[in-house]
Amino acid sequence: MPLLEALLALAALAGNTVVTAAVTDAWGAAKSGFARLLGRGDPEKVEAAERRLDETREQLAGATGADLERARAALEARWTTRLADLLEDDPGVEGDMRALVEQIQAQVSAADHSLAAGRDMNITGGVKMADRGGVVADNVQGSISTGNPPQPGQANV
Repeated sequence: MPLLEALLALAALAGNTVVTAAVTDAWGAAKSGFARLLGRGDPEKVEAAERRLDETREQLAGATGADLERARAALEARWTTRLADLLEDDPGVEGDMRALVEQIQAQVSAADHSLAAGRDMNITGGVKMADRGGVVADNVQGSISTGNPPQPGQANV
């Protein structure tokens, strides 16, 4: 019974990951990874999974407010069921699914909490130097330069 619960929990986490990633920059990796996982080497099944994944993204992109929350919940339930069925049919995909979920969640998390710019950026609030030469900023007027950050293993002096 605990194994079944663990697989159902993984399916729920994976379903949530699909829906969460659908509206982020991590979508490309999520779509291809889940399509490959669901297709299990069959090109027709991969293509069918890609279509379903695209439909998910389209449904979320067109929704706002309460409609968005209802769509998220319905789609998450649908993907949880689909991924639970996959785990039931082929328990050997558990490791691949777990690795894919971790990879996509890391990409979604990084996208939610970081920002990079190839040119000027306006930041409002306070600025603090972070560990290993990074910058945490709320309000900056002008330039920020971290110089040469210390290399791994070097002491900050």
